[in-house]
Amino acid sequence: MTERRYWKNSEPYHLVEVILEGNNVIFKDWFDSGKDPNRYDWTFAEFITGKGKSDIEYNLGMSVYQEILEEVKSQTKKE
Repeated sequence: MTERRYWKNSEPYHLVEVILEGNNVIFKDWFDSGKDPNRYDWTFAEFITGKGKSDIEYNLGMSVYQEILEEVKSQTKKE
């Protein structure tokens, strides 16, 4: 299975990105490309317990959240 570390949803004037970096899930919400995004960082342990679930489900959907959660769990098992 291919390791996935990046997800996004792009709409006019709005971009949402989720990146797995190190042992963190990074959520960026851009409303204006010329400004800094709203950014949230969660450790894998925090993410597995539900941190960020509502933000990701709202912006990217339940299926993407489940995909990210499975990838985080698989990364946690490798360590």
